[in-house]
Amino acid sequence: MVLRVLLIIVSAVVILSGGNLEKVSIQLDWKYQFEYAGYIAAKEKGYYRDAGLDVELREYREGSDVVSDVLNRKSNYGIYNSNIVVENGHIKPIVLMATYLQHSPLVFITHQGIESPADLIGKTLMGTKNEFKHSSLSLLLSHFGITHSNSHLVDHTFSIDPFTRHEVDAMSAYRSNQLYELDRLKIPYKIIDPMEYGFVMNAGNLFTSQQEAMEHSQRGQKFIDATNRGWKYALDHPEEIIDILKKKYKVHKSSEALAYEAKVIKKLMMTDLYRIGETNGELTVRLYKQLLYAGIIREDQKLGQFLFQDIVASAKNSFQLTQAEKSYLLQKKKITMCVDPEWYPLEAIREGKHIGIASDVMKNFESKLGIPVELIQTTTWNESLLNVQHHRCDILSLAAKTPEREPYLDFTSTYLALPYVMVTTMEKPFIESIELLKGEKIGVVKGYEIVNRLKKLYPALTIVEVESINDGLKKVENGQLYGYIDNLVVTTSYIQREYTGSLKVSLRLEEKDELHVATRSDEPILHDIFEKLVQDMDEKTMQVIYNRWASTIEQVAWVDQKMVWKIIGFIVLGVLAFTWRYFVLRRYNAKLLELSVTDKLTGLYNRQKTDEKLQEEQRKVDRYKTYRCAIVMMDVDYFKMINDTYGHQSGDRILQLLAEIFKNSLRQTDVIGRWGGEEFIVILPHTTAEQASIAAENLRSAVENYAFGLDHSITISIGVGKLLRNQSVHENIGRVDKALYEAKKRGRNRVESALDA
Repeated sequence: MVLRVLLIIVSAVVILSGGNLEKVSIQLDWKYQFEYAGYIAAKEKGYYRDAGLDVELREYREGSDVVSDVLNRKSNYGIYNSNIVVENGHIKPIVLMATYLQHSPLVFITHQGIESPADLIGKTLMGTKNEFKHSSLSLLLSHFGITHSNSHLVDHTFSIDPFTRHEVDAMSAYRSNQLYELDRLKIPYKIIDPMEYGFVMNAGNLFTSQQEAMEHSQRGQKFIDATNRGWKYALDHPEEIIDILKKKYKVHKSSEALAYEAKVIKKLMMTDLYRIGETNGELTVRLYKQLLYAGIIREDQKLGQFLFQDIVASAKNSFQLTQAEKSYLLQKKKITMCVDPEWYPLEAIREGKHIGIASDVMKNFESKLGIPVELIQTTTWNESLLNVQHHRCDILSLAAKTPEREPYLDFTSTYLALPYVMVTTMEKPFIESIELLKGEKIGVVKGYEIVNRLKKLYPALTIVEVESINDGLKKVENGQLYGYIDNLVVTTSYIQREYTGSLKVSLRLEEKDELHVATRSDEPILHDIFEKLVQDMDEKTMQVIYNRWASTIEQVAWVDQKMVWKIIGFIVLGVLAFTWRYFVLRRYNAKLLELSVTDKLTGLYNRQKTDEKLQEEQRKVDRYKTYRCAIVMMDVDYFKMINDTYGHQSGDRILQLLAEIFKNSLRQTDVIGRWGGEEFIVILPHTTAEQASIAAENLRSAVENYAFGLDHSITISIGVGKLLRNQSVHENIGRVDKALYEAKKRGRNRVESALDA
């Protein structure tokens, strides 16, 4: 009787304690194996339970759609072998929580005689539909022009039998699985790895939906932490996990095969370079660019916020959205924006990009929204107004409030107020009041708010509407107009750029240009969201943005940058002598299971080897106070256009020639790597940031002056920076990558230095 009572009490305690656990599920993308050891360890060792979670591991079943199940909230979490999911050219809104395999194990195995991807044309290839559409293998096939029309692509049987019977010439395989069986059976094969051709992906990505991430961010973080803890245990105790897999999870693979898989999985996790579960946003951005260039992603698709940590950080911001506002944004997916294409430095469109003060403000807003703000290009301000009136744009980034606009636009509070001024030719006198200019022709851009205000306040003036600020200033210069009116910041920037010595500011008006974000009036919730964003913008941030673009007027905006850098390059070339040797190409070793260190196309170090070299240099910088090391990141300008115009073979040849230029222009001690696609990286040991800038300019000039044999000139944009102490490699790379982005934004074919932080 006593024993029965004790059992009842114990059972009640267990039930009650279990009742306090949050039930969550994770959908695996394949059958139980060591690839999921971290999740199994977290469950079996009680790490999920310690975090207050009751986790259901869902094994893959035929017909399962992992991404759909998570996005439709049938499962809380899922695992996918790409950090970007694409369907019909559209990016699926998944949130990347953790990455466990820093390099993808997915490769092609081929029969003897098939040495390169080009040899696959006309052959029979076996793989899954997803691998042929959305993987590093699909990028490789696309690059080498391998399609259904010139090759035979068949569905995977998930068996090596078709390969061993020579029914297929090549098949997709995991380094951690099928290779073991082929080696055991002593069947010869070759490996074609996308990474060796510049297509770098990671795998074993833990993801969730945006709704789950925003509504249950704390639960998500607990799941990540417990899973990371499980992976550490699994890597430290592989034999125990293998025993659990076989006995409890009924895995039929042999213990030897699972041990082999465990060894390869540990290598792919690269725990000497990455923390367990660490996500790499930079790699995701590069994958996005590759998918875009390959035509797999539509050009109107943007990444937006995709990292779980960024979404959590946004949730902790003072900026808070209601559940209705969050749901609205999730359903909307992107916000389209029209701007004034010629209103620098407030804003402008240059080479298809939004630049200026409003651009930085919108980027600040975008980081808080969690969905992209997409530019709709126009050629005039009036065209932008027509677009938003017909709902081709959701917002105007900068607009003044007028009675004519209020029927179709809602306006936020003012976030920028600037005085109006009038510009005249130099010989015109300074005047105290615009009322003295009766009958004179004064230009204002068509559609600007000040037009109606001037007509109402000063009816004696002759207001002439012009197409743009440039149009107005030219007409003042040639005498067609007495003056041109616009705000102070814009007019002074254009005078310094093109009209120094011919135009001046002759009058400051009492009126101010009060500027708002304007949103389409048929979606009032959009106005509420942007009103919150404007209110959340602190004065200090706004001042930093204003100062950045205001200083650009005087410092760099109106100089012929290309000529300046040519002159500097000529001086540098006259002073510096570089050695013309570089290290001998390192071939990957004889063990087929080890990843190559060499990019096959260019002969440079591949991404994995470059990561290792960066880590080595970071350790030196952290250890020795006097040690200096710099990084140079390079991107080929307009490379997609080169591929589209001349073909992929010409594009590949350009990359090979660039590799030769880099090797011939740098020291033997410098490390050169292909970072991915058309991007390269150089590690410069014992080098200051200033010295690296000189070397980078030398590289830029060497590329610009090289005869590539095309009608189109080839140039590169470069970011330069030093490795800072007590920062991670990824943080340092991020700084230099921003400098590279700045070089491209400022016109390409130039060098920009990273800010030390």
